[in-house]
Amino acid sequence: MPQLRPEDLSAEEKDALGRVNHGQDVAAPLRLALQARGLIEERQGAWALTNDGSVLLATIGLGKLDT
Repeated sequence: MPQLRPEDLSAEEKDALGRVNHGQDVAAPLRLALQARGLIEERQGAWALTNDGSVLLATIGLGKLDT
């Protein structure tokens, strides 16, 4: 699967990544979309970022610093 870039995600999906990272609820359709892209996974009954999801979220955060 090709590497995702921040511009490949909608604003909703970016927000959902941040919410998952903070342990907050995410609507099922968004959660499923992120899971299908390999960005989140269920661990011990909770949703968490995968390595790819963590890298993408960090990239998004660094992009915000540039603006």
